[in-house]
Amino acid sequence: MRRNRVRLGSLVICLGILAAAGAVAQPVTIPRFDFSFSNPGARSLGFAGAFAGLADDATAAYANPAGLVQLANPEVSFEARLWQRSPSFIAGGRGEGEPTGQGIDTRQGIVFGRDHSQAFGPSFASVVIPKGHWSFALYGHQLAKFREQAASQGIFFTDDEGFLDRSPAIRESVDLDVVTAGVAAGWRMNDHFSFGLGIVVSDVSLKTRSEGFFPDDSSQQSFFGRVSFLPQRLLSTGTLSLHGTGVTGNAGVLWRMSEQVSAGLFYRQGAKVKGTADFVSGPASFFPFSLQNDAELKIPDVGGGGLAYRSPSGHVTLATEVDRVGYSGLVKVRDSETLTVEGREFFDAWEYHFGAEYALIQWKPIVAIRAGYWMEANGDDLAKRRFDHFTVGLGVAAPTFQVDLAGDLSDEGNRFALSLIYNF
Repeated sequence: MRRNRVRLGSLVICLGILAAAGAVAQPVTIPRFDFSFSNPGARSLGFAGAFAGLADDATAAYANPAGLVQLANPEVSFEARLWQRSPSFIAGGRGEGEPTGQGIDTRQGIVFGRDHSQAFGPSFASVVIPKGHWSFALYGHQLAKFREQAASQGIFFTDDEGFLDRSPAIRESVDLDVVTAGVAAGWRMNDHFSFGLGIVVSDVSLKTRSEGFFPDDSSQQSFFGRVSFLPQRLLSTGTLSLHGTGVTGNAGVLWRMSEQVSAGLFYRQGAKVKGTADFVSGPASFFPFSLQNDAELKIPDVGGGGLAYRSPSGHVTLATEVDRVGYSGLVKVRDSETLTVEGREFFDAWEYHFGAEYALIQWKPIVAIRAGYWMEANGDDLAKRRFDHFTVGLGVAAPTFQVDLAGDLSDEGNRFALSLIYNF
């Protein structure tokens, strides 16, 4: 899995805030989030994340702990990644109705922008100790590390009665970090079935700031023109601040049907942390207000299954996997003791992965070439777009060590990984 793209861009959503003077709608944005749900390890990345049915190296502690029993010797692994992100966000355009042709109201449909950033650092480390029918693992993983700034000019709407309106312009920043540490154990029941369980401690930090702005003045020219984000036209500011530690579990099953075919199932819980959502009026607000509400972030649960095939010669390995990512209820803001408001509507996502490897086993050390494709649909994307990823990889394996390189390329950004594995 995946996501490499939880994609974090910003998307404009207006929440209704209840004030003492009555129910008045103020613009508050809840962004969409770009997690790095991709399986750790450059080998897995080269397979496009289709690893649940393979799970045959130290990264199985995260991907499918039942696969840990396939390691015959103690093993340590380390991975570093380069993230080149260009997530898309809604920058303006038309929500409903035909463009008027005035000012910037000239485009039919939603207009998207992109934010570009880059980061490099360690992303995974683990140690695995096999012992009889058991294998034990200890690991750390950078699940998400994201910074983004985005701006939207607002969206034009014309309803069935011909009423024309424009949503406030939004300026937004997001800072998300999720670091996990876990222990896992795999148990071989017999030559065909193995099971795995793990406990994960996640440190989660999320900070967002969203500012809503009216057009530069009340004239018709400004209504259709570009918003300059003038301080005196600030409508409101909304911030989310959540930080905490959560303890969750993961589990997996591996079924070796034959020497050539294996299947895997896994389930991973996501941590839940709490914090506050603050809403403060700006100079252009209809009335002054300052509100603080309880907020909650739930890292998505992920479940999936995969199949793997190894040719009798050992040259060819094929793997496929289907995952379900539970984005529903990702962010909630509690407006009162009895009312919980979804910050925006998130959709659960399906991901489809396929990868292949050709190994030159006659070479010493063995050289393997990998390629794959995976697709993610819906999820946290309100436009219900589909995101296509293409992966390539190269591995060199000797009796005591393995080095793997891989890249994942998509419109939303590229990721490159280097993994080192040592057996002793």
